Amino acid sequence: MSSLLHRIRLQHVRCLLACARHGNMRAAAESLAVTQPAVTKTIKELEVIVGQALMVRERQGVRLTPAGELFVRHAQQGVLALEQALGSVTQPQGALLRLGVLPSMPAGWLARLMISWRERTGPGTVRVVHGRNGELLTQLQRGELDAVLGRLAEPDRMMHLRFEPLWGEPLVAAMRLDHRLSQQPWTHWQRLDALVVLPVPGTAIRQAADGFLHSIGAEPVAGVVETLTPELARTLVLDADALWFTPLSAVRDDVARGILVVRALPGAPDEAIGLFTAAAHGGGHTVMLSALMHELADEGRTDSH
Repeated sequence: MSSLLHRIRLQHVRCLLACARHGNMRAAAESLAVTQPAVTKTIKELEVIVGQALMVRERQGVRLTPAGELFVRHAQQGVLALEQALGSVTQPQGALLRLGVLPSMPAGWLARLMISWRERTGPGTVRVVHGRNGELLTQLQRGELDAVLGRLAEPDRMMHLRFEPLWGEPLVAAMRLDHRLSQQPWTHWQRLDALVVLPVPGTAIRQAADGFLHSIGAEPVAGVVETLTPELARTLVLDADALWFTPLSAVRDDVARGILVVRALPGAPDEAIGLFTAAAHGGGHTVMLSALMHELADEGRTDSH
C-alpha cells in the first residue's frame, strides 16, 4: 500500500474528483484549467496505479465504477483536509478577501459562509460586492475581486477563469401563501392582474422568465417592476400581493419559514451556480473558499431532501 501512495500525485486525485463532480471530462478539464487530453491521461495513470477501472465513458459523459465510487468517497475527505491545511498556513492574519456575489444569493447562506470562513482562517476582512454576473466576472478578470459566486456564463465571458459548479438553480414564481394563483393551472395566468416583479433586462434569469411568460401567453396587465434587489421584491410580494419571478435560492429561507410559497416554472432550465476564480490562481484563500463553499452546498442539498 505504501508503494502505491508514493506513486499517486495530487493531480491524479483532483482529476478524478473533478470528473465525478461534473460527469463530463471536458467540463472537468475546464474547471481544472487543463486540457481534456491531460485529464484523460491522468485518469489512465491513476487506473494503472490502482490496478482497475475507476471510470467509464458513456454517450452523455462519464460515470464512476463501483471501485471509483469507493475511491472518490475516501479521497474527497483527504483532499478537503489538505486544502484546509493549505489555507490555514497561506492565509495571512488580517488578510482581505474580495468576494463578488449575485444579489439573489440568500443572506442566511452567505452569513454561514462568513462565519465558517472566520472560524477556519481567523481574523480578517471579507468585502462582499453585489452586482450582475457579467459585471462581477469582468472585475474578477481585472484582478479587482478574488472570487465570484455566480452563474455559468458564455465561454467568451469566462476567459482565463475557472468555474466550479456548486448547485443547479431553478427559476420559480414566488408569492404569498394565500395568493389566488398559488394553486391555479397555468391557463389562469394568461391575464396577470397582479403586479409582476421581474429581474432586470439583459440577465439570464430575465430571459428565462420572459421565455416562460411567452410560452403560456401571459400578459402582465397590472404592471411590472424590474429589480435585482431581493428586499424590494419580497416587500412587494408581501404588501402588494405581487408575483416574483426569481431564482429559488433568493426565497428558500422564506419558503422554509412558511412566509412565501413558490411554483416551479415548467420548461425553465436550471442554471449552474458556482465559484469563479482566476484560472492561474494559487492563493490559499481561494482554495479554502472553494472547500467551504462545496461543504455548505453539500449541506444545503442534504437539507433539501
